[in-house]
Amino acid sequence: MSKIRVRFSRGEAVKFISHLDLMKVFERAIRRSGLPIDYSKGFNPHPQMVFGLPLPVGMTSDCEYADFTLAEETGTEEFMQRLNASLPEGIRVTAAAVNNSKKNIMASIRGAEYLLQIFTNEVLSLENVSAGLENMLKCESIKVGKESKGKDGRRVLRETEIRPMILKAAIEPVRVLPEGYEGFGSAYLIKAELKAGSEANLRPDLFLKAFAQQLGTTADAVRMHRSALYSEVGGAKADPLDKACLS
Repeated sequence: MSKIRVRFSRGEAVKFISHLDLMKVFERAIRRSGLPIDYSKGFNPHPQMVFGLPLPVGMTSDCEYADFTLAEETGTEEFMQRLNASLPEGIRVTAAAVNNSKKNIMASIRGAEYLLQIFTNEVLSLENVSAGLENMLKCESIKVGKESKGKDGRRVLRETEIRPMILKAAIEPVRVLPEGYEGFGSAYLIKAELKAGSEANLRPDLFLKAFAQQLGTTADAVRMHRSALYSEVGGAKADPLDKACLS
């Protein structure tokens, strides 16, 4: 028996599939590939796969992670090649390593970095949006409304404190507008580092909601991309595929 951790990307073609559907995609790909995945015991055995932080629907990523437990020893290169040959367009395994850690990837994630493109019909100057972001980051408290399920199952809006989960943020203009976005008055790229994982997790849409509140406007369109997920070793950021995270 062995364990392998992989990094994979999710492109435009698959950005609207849910986390549950993603797991089904990998389950089918594993079956087609013939890789010796290990299965859980009991009446309803399922493949031993653990995925990292779920990616919100509508977002692309270069840095998704998953752990696989195999019933037989399999080389990382062979694992990547056979799995990639069975995955659909838009999902690509880009790296793999033997995983000897007792902590799975879901429990390991501590932070995430995002590239957030916002487009507004209103013309906003770089000076104004930069000042708005700077003023927001100076706040000791930032609260936004977050939808959640109440005791009766209905959706309720509750105020959530997000300031401690915003680690870094910077803004710059979008120099070249993507196809289909040429008609907007303003376009900006925010690079944000946010807490992520089981201990504390801030969704990028809530961060953008707080920023829009600060500016007193709305983002008429948004493109979101996750550029990094990281663990921590000795209080320092670490790639989940670093040796220190796998031993």
